[in-house]
Amino acid sequence: MRVLYVSYDGALDPLGRSQVVPYLEGLAALGFRHDLVTFEKPGRMVGVEDRAAMRSRLERSGITWHPLPYTKRPPVLSTARDLFLGIRHSRDLMRRDSFDLIHARSYPAALIAREVGRAAGVPYIFDIRGLYPEERVDGGLWRAGGPLYRIAKRVEGALYRDAAAVVTLTEASLPWIRGILGRVGGLAPVRVIPTCVDLDLFSPTPTPEGPFRLAYFGSLGTWYLLDEMLRFGASVLDAAGGGRLRFVVNSDPELILTRASALGIPIEQVEVASVRHEEVPAALAGVHATFFFIRRGASAVGFHQTKLGESLALGIPVASIRGVGDTAAILEGERVGVVVEEYEPGAMAEAARALVALAREAGVRERCRGVAEARYALTEGARRYAELYREVAG
Repeated sequence: MRVLYVSYDGALDPLGRSQVVPYLEGLAALGFRHDLVTFEKPGRMVGVEDRAAMRSRLERSGITWHPLPYTKRPPVLSTARDLFLGIRHSRDLMRRDSFDLIHARSYPAALIAREVGRAAGVPYIFDIRGLYPEERVDGGLWRAGGPLYRIAKRVEGALYRDAAAVVTLTEASLPWIRGILGRVGGLAPVRVIPTCVDLDLFSPTPTPEGPFRLAYFGSLGTWYLLDEMLRFGASVLDAAGGGRLRFVVNSDPELILTRASALGIPIEQVEVASVRHEEVPAALAGVHATFFFIRRGASAVGFHQTKLGESLALGIPVASIRGVGDTAAILEGERVGVVVEEYEPGAMAEAARALVALAREAGVRERCRGVAEARYALTEGARRYAELYREVAG
């Protein structure tokens, strides 16, 4: 089966490396052929060796890569330019080759897939990756009810209505998605396929010794609440009788150290590192628990953080806030983490004590790994996409 895969994330981005490319390699092993259209950040494309290594990696799985330039400014107009370029290039591919379906990863990619697919009579899978219009509002980028939001909601309705199938990351988002499909008359089946993990790369780390270490890893920015995480981290170290906070991020370390100092956290208790995705497991060696606090809003039901599965795969329990996707249900239901109810001192202190106790509990690391193997295995994710491909292509 021949599939055109369109991703607005770049293959050279950390997210592309951890989510897009491994899935396509897994699907290639099941007999699917992909042409991959991505939008690459200029700063990542200048690395000739890195670019050549990615192309070689994809070619080994029979994946043909079509990297297009991503533009960021000016807002809106730059996205329109990217979409125009993506539609034009994808149309050229459709004219040259025969595709059975289009897999669109995210809303911008679905705009391309809908336009190209309708012209060629090829169905598309709308892999939403989150509730985009609500994310823009919750992130403070758009005004609720403003012109950009209203336009996006109209476009969203068309994308759902015309999709051959919809993929979402969380069970919690299903009522929202089915509500949209009902309003626009969409008949697409909906599948839940969470972000999966390379269980060979993220293999269990040894049981940590020494002072308690609590870690955050990933990006910082619009969604993750640094001050609240630092306050919770301080509560955890108090409950543990000392220790270290470790931040493994692709961000300015001075920001973390400055905010820690402003909150009265001794700088010697804070460690900051920046590593490649492949080096994250080594950077988390010696960590007792991880945590992430995300901004809550209407869009939060659609969030599933890759770092949740990666932490569990390493055998490390997790702390997070209630109200974000399926996270609380997994942490509490499987006893692999702690849910913080509110960002107030009493609730944080209670959750901090519970997290320290859980991290020191016998067998918790084996339990975490077992949950990752059952829920987030990359081979299982690829199998579920393969089933959907066959269903959509008939």
